Amino acid sequence: MTIHARAVSRATTLIAGTLALTLAILLPTVYFTISYQYLLGRLDTDAETSARDASNLVTTNPRMWQFELHRHMALLERRSHERMPEIRRILDTDNQVVAESVDYLDHPTLSRRHAIYDAGMPVAQLEIVRSLRPLIAETTGVGIAALLLGGLIFLVLRILPLRAVRKAYQSLSESENRYRALYESMQEGLALFRVTYDRDGQAEAFTLMDINPACERILDLKRDKVIGIDGGKILGSVLAVHPPDLLRASATGNSFSFETQNPTTERFFSVSVFHPGPELLATLIEDITQRKRSQDEIRKLAYSDSLTGLPNRALFWDRLLYALARADRDTVKIALLFLDLDGFKVINDTLGHASGDQLLKQVARRLSGSIRSSDILARLGGDEFVVLVAYTGKELDVAHLAQNLLHRLTPAYVIAEREIHTSASLGIAIFPDDGQDAETLLRCADMAMYAAKEAGRNRYHFFSPEMNRKTHDRMEMVTNLRLALDREELFLEFQPIFASGNGSLVAAEALLRWRHPRMGQIQPESFIPVAEDSGFIVTLGEWVLSTACRKLKTWQDAGLPSFRLTVNVSARQLSQRDLVETVARILTETAVDSRFIELEVNESCLIEHNESAVQTLSRLKALGLSIGLDDFGSGCSALGHLKDFPIERIKIDRSLVTNVFRTPDDRIIIEGIIAMAGQLGLKIAAEGVENKEQAEFVRATGCDEIQGFFLSPPLSEDRFTAYLRRHDVRHPQPLPATTRRPAT
Repeated sequence: MTIHARAVSRATTLIAGTLALTLAILLPTVYFTISYQYLLGRLDTDAETSARDASNLVTTNPRMWQFELHRHMALLERRSHERMPEIRRILDTDNQVVAESVDYLDHPTLSRRHAIYDAGMPVAQLEIVRSLRPLIAETTGVGIAALLLGGLIFLVLRILPLRAVRKAYQSLSESENRYRALYESMQEGLALFRVTYDRDGQAEAFTLMDINPACERILDLKRDKVIGIDGGKILGSVLAVHPPDLLRASATGNSFSFETQNPTTERFFSVSVFHPGPELLATLIEDITQRKRSQDEIRKLAYSDSLTGLPNRALFWDRLLYALARADRDTVKIALLFLDLDGFKVINDTLGHASGDQLLKQVARRLSGSIRSSDILARLGGDEFVVLVAYTGKELDVAHLAQNLLHRLTPAYVIAEREIHTSASLGIAIFPDDGQDAETLLRCADMAMYAAKEAGRNRYHFFSPEMNRKTHDRMEMVTNLRLALDREELFLEFQPIFASGNGSLVAAEALLRWRHPRMGQIQPESFIPVAEDSGFIVTLGEWVLSTACRKLKTWQDAGLPSFRLTVNVSARQLSQRDLVETVARILTETAVDSRFIELEVNESCLIEHNESAVQTLSRLKALGLSIGLDDFGSGCSALGHLKDFPIERIKIDRSLVTNVFRTPDDRIIIEGIIAMAGQLGLKIAAEGVENKEQAEFVRATGCDEIQGFFLSPPLSEDRFTAYLRRHDVRHPQPLPATTRRPAT
């Protein structure tokens, strides 16, 4: 126990002893005094009463009263307390006993006398004597009880408070140990200072009193070497704090916090200042260098594109809002350039994502080197970049910048030791002419970029209201197209495909048609691209395949001749992971023989050659279907990839057939395609045959099948069914005879 605790124990013992002793003495004393006075008063009263009776006796016989002994004895025997022994006497004026009644009394005794009168003159005295022994015995008992009570009080006052004190000091000691352990183990540095004041009561300096181990570690100090020195030197040198400023700020007595950096060590500190007591100043110091670096890294990750290091969409959006607010305030214009790479998906799919990432990095570097420091360049995601520039009011300046950006992106990129060429399409929107808020401006620039792509790519395009109208029409088209499926406005037509040798019908192509109740017949070239862009083509394709399979099953069940039914599959459908499962489900639901179903994929699937497409087509063929390649020759045909795809038939694009007699090159291309297909064992079909000359040419060059208006236009379901019923498709009229040119 500490010295303070022992002092408290002694004080508690003294107080308890004094109180117990006082109670042991005072209680019997008070009891005796009160009882004695009560006894004395009773004696006085009894003596007076008895003396009055004796006076009456004397008055009745004034001369002979002294000789009436038996009457005196009767008077003396009359007691107010029969059980209390006492002595009663009648004494004459000479104190001689006239009569008395005596009981045995223990000493000490107490007596009281009262005069007996005759005609107003005292003639005798009546004395009553009682023993004090009972009162003394009672007082002794009270004293013993008081002593016991005092002892009990002493014990209570001595033990319980001392136990409470000990418990309090033990709790205080435990708390002190806990806080000491916390003080010693806390990660923040704690320094305690004593503040000194000048004559005016203003704080002028502070002296270091104590620091914890964490403070030693953070500030790189030794406790035994810094205790007692000026705290301003420590905080000034390590934390780069100006001591007078700190004292002025703490003069109010309020707690406050701040962050500071040591320019020499480049370390950051968080400092909290508070006042634990009068003339005391404490600082809680935390090294936040790592936190600052982490926050900078998080901020960089949150607002920078991890691949190119450019501002990302979030940061660009923030800067765009600021730029628009400033432009609106200063009544100036700004231009937003939206740039998208041409054919990036092909590069990404053919060379891999790693090469695509390298291309994006090089594109970002070229764009960064082509703009001014005041311009803002950001990557929104994928292959989309935006540039925000000040607009001087001359479209020529913005156009020059756009052309320069496109020109800088044209040279070849060296990636994985091979040269890659790409270009970009760029859309331009002007604030506030094209949009007065960030969302509208970005959408207008995006529409202008798509207009540049539709115009042939590798060019720029300014936004115009016409684009907005087209976008609105496109959105309305998507909405109506989705409703058309529910309203049963969609239907199929079937265009026959004939064998070039004998003109027999060997197949038919299912073609999607749309009859709108208000706009009438809508051409496929108007709504198919919209369905492709919106992704609704997946739902449409599933409906077309399911409907075509049901129609074919109906014709077969009706006993009509069997033929091959071809259904187009878009690139968007081919990229769906569940395409094979969807086709398998439709074949099962319709119970159609899969040998009579052919799926035609566009040539773009061949150009965008990738392993997933090959695997998907192989799995489809495993269902018993045949695979055809539609519109072959319309693009940059990758003839070398034909062997990698499970294709059975190639359909030459109608553009080549249409121009076969106008452009000699098209004739050469057709002949080359047929020759290569023959070497690969593939069937050849020509579509778009519109006259006899074209039919004779494709037949002569070795095409196996012919499709076009010359032989038959697309027929409705009823007309095609009637056609099947009217004609013996197995023995039709042959086409005009020509000499078939063998494949070479």
